[in-house]
Amino acid sequence: MLKTWRQFFYLFLLIFVFPLTSSAHPHAFIEMKNKVLVENDSLVGFSMQWILDEASSSAVLYDLKQAQGDQAALQKLIDEVMNNIINEHYFSYLFDKKGNKIKYTSKPQHYGMKSNGSQVLYYFDFMLSKPQALQGERIELSTYDPTYYVSMYYDQPLQSAVDFSALPKCCRGQVAEPQVDEKIKQYAASLDRTQRDEDTSLGAVFAQKVVLICD
Repeated sequence: MLKTWRQFFYLFLLIFVFPLTSSAHPHAFIEMKNKVLVENDSLVGFSMQWILDEASSSAVLYDLKQAQGDQAALQKLIDEVMNNIINEHYFSYLFDKKGNKIKYTSKPQHYGMKSNGSQVLYYFDFMLSKPQALQGERIELSTYDPTYYVSMYYDQPLQSAVDFSALPKCCRGQVAEPQVDEKIKQYAASLDRTQRDEDTSLGAVFAQKVVLICD
C-alpha cells in the first residue's frame, strides 16, 4: 500500500473514478464526529469517526466484500488505511493558546472500520504524546485535507457532531465555522477534479475548528 495522503484519498478510495455532480472543489466528502477525551482535568486525545460519502464508500465496500470471512485480510485492509492516516498525523492539527503544536502518539487506540448501510465508517482514538493540562488553556483542533479536494466537516447540529461532555467545569467547547472570503470561494470553485495538487493552503481556510476554552 502506498504511503502518502494523496495516495490514500485519490488511489485507495478511488475517488477519481466516480461520476461527480460538481466540477469545483471539493469533490468528495467525509463527515466527522468527535469526542473530546479527558482524564484528571487534562486533555488526553480525541475519539474520531469518519463517514465517507457513498461514492467514495463504494470502492471500500468492494474491498470489504472481497475480504468477507477472512479476518486476516480484513485486518490487513484496516491496518493499511490506518497507517496512511497515522503517517499524515490523522490529518489533524492541534495547537495551544501560544500557538505551539501539540504532538500525538504514533499509534491509535480502538481503531477499525465498518459498513453503515451504503457508507463506510472509520473510527479511531488518537492520543496526545502527553496529557495537556486544560486549566487556563485555549486549544484548537482542525482536521482537513490540505488541498480541499476532500471536504472533511462536522455536520449540523454541531452539538451532536462533537461531544464535549468530558470537559471539566472550568472549560467549554465550541465548533468555530470558517470565515471564507468570497474571492477564495470563487477560486476553489474554479479548480476542477484534475487539479488535485493545485493549492495545499485551501484546506486550512475552509476548515472548522474544535475549540476548548478553559478558565
